[in-house]
Amino acid sequence: MLRYFIVFSGVLVFSMLSVLVLGKWALRRKLLQAQGVPLVGGIAIFVSFTAGYFFGAYVFGVPPGRIIPVIGVSSLVFLFGLVDDLKELSVLQKFLFQSACAVALISLGVSTDIMYLGFWGNALVTFFWILGVTNAFNLLDIMDALAAGVAVIVSSALLTVSFLNPDINMQICFLVLCAASLGFLVFNLPPARAYLGNSGSHLLGFLICAFVLILRYASEENAFALLSPVLILWLPIIDTLLLIVFRVMKRKIPFKKSDDHIAFRIRLHAAGPVKTILFMFLLCLIFSSAGVLLTRVSNYAAIAIIITVFFSSVILFWKLIQIDVREQ
Repeated sequence: MLRYFIVFSGVLVFSMLSVLVLGKWALRRKLLQAQGVPLVGGIAIFVSFTAGYFFGAYVFGVPPGRIIPVIGVSSLVFLFGLVDDLKELSVLQKFLFQSACAVALISLGVSTDIMYLGFWGNALVTFFWILGVTNAFNLLDIMDALAAGVAVIVSSALLTVSFLNPDINMQICFLVLCAASLGFLVFNLPPARAYLGNSGSHLLGFLICAFVLILRYASEENAFALLSPVLILWLPIIDTLLLIVFRVMKRKIPFKKSDDHIAFRIRLHAAGPVKTILFMFLLCLIFSSAGVLLTRVSNYAAIAIIITVFFSSVILFWKLIQIDVREQ
């Protein structure tokens, strides 16, 4: 356990120092800012995660294996997000680049391996999974600490799965990602002193959805465990689905920030942003815990968990969509 502590604490401190140094640099150079707050979260997390992973691999003495292709493609995702932060790109440009990155990752051998689907079926599922989760995290970044906090919770849940189904490489990946995200979160708590930026939100979404493709869940005893990552990521997924529905009903472009998010609706009944964020974190923790539990139970228990989460979500979010949220 000492090695886990060394890697986690090392990456955590490095991430915090990176945000601090980069934030001062951005303010001094008058670059990468939004309303006087530096957009350096993406840079800090990218540098911290990349350096942290190789540090962890060295400490544990394990070869990178399939992690290298993910880091390589995620570098492109980060750089493209950085360009988006400097000069806002169109939805079409973002979609085309994300599609190219998804295809690149699939061509490098990182994809789902669902029985009976074959190569093209798995490639199609992987393509939409990558685009969906990557954009879900970008769309979730609409309040201080929300996207980064969800990333910490989700990474922790996936880290737990990597311990339950022992995979040292995945343990290092999620341990480092959790530490890098937590280091940034310290500066992103309301009122935020640093923002993720598009480079950060896209990077977090891409890394998580890519590593999910490598992590093992299902077994012959419990095929439903294949849905574990869906439950773990249920909060950003359902938020994105509801957002798309609301935006389409209003005949507006779905993939942009708006007041239709779950968090904004919750905020109308909360005393302030802090209570809203805490409630969102609680929802994410419940869904993530259900996803982890799904990997350890029988098929019948797994079905019960899935049904319970689904209908609980329907009841909760049906009440939320009754709230009238006006466009700002």
